[in-house]
Amino acid sequence: MAAVPRRAERLRKIAWQLTEQYGLPREQQFKAELDEWAHPKRWTFFWQDGPTETAVRRAATKLDKEALDGVGYRREYSDTAYAVAAIRFLREGEPGEDAFHAGVSVFEARRLLDTLKNPGPRDEQERAMAARLVKASERRSSAFGDGDSICREATEKGLSPLLRGEGAPLLTPIEALTDRYASGRASALWMRRLIPMTPLEAFAAVQADKKADPAHIEAALSLLPELHAALDDAAASLQTRVPPTG
Repeated sequence: MAAVPRRAERLRKIAWQLTEQYGLPREQQFKAELDEWAHPKRWTFFWQDGPTETAVRRAATKLDKEALDGVGYRREYSDTAYAVAAIRFLREGEPGEDAFHAGVSVFEARRLLDTLKNPGPRDEQERAMAARLVKASERRSSAFGDGDSICREATEKGLSPLLRGEGAPLLTPIEALTDRYASGRASALWMRRLIPMTPLEAFAAVQADKKADPAHIEAALSLLPELHAALDDAAASLQTRVPPTG
């Protein structure tokens, strides 16, 4: 590797420029430091959350390609990012047959984070859930490094507890009805992955409950437009299976 004039100064300038370019807050900003754990040790860019490694490599090359020869890149993640990854992995993964044992490991969460352009919460519900998951995981030890306790909390307790209690995010009608009435596999899918019941299942559950809470009755009635649309689609599909007459 050829010697690079003023290498440290130039790399730190690149780190500052990248921080400005991506608008990262102080705790996430880029740093150019010698990685003492690398063999052999080498200059490395460190940052938290923010853009992907691929995006950073491309942006840095445009700033000072010569200074980057042999430089490493290490994107680290905050507790909030790990919580977001655990939530998304469980919510968006394939349910499969074993809904009762759905889980996420820290290694799966890291793989997902590596693909996300911005690992922050995408809405207020996800933000609230992530904060609650981080808080709930604080009593656990992290046997496998950062994010491990967060992923184990999500795996063992599921996601639905993050939507209950004082200060919990507001539930949609179908979410509120699922939280109240889901049973069996539907309950497991809700607890583990926040997969709600169908509108028809939820409506039927309230209808069968002679002591249903008024709030749940109102939630069920709010589903009527969806139910009508679903029934119309089902009727149209059935109609295509009727052989023409005459």
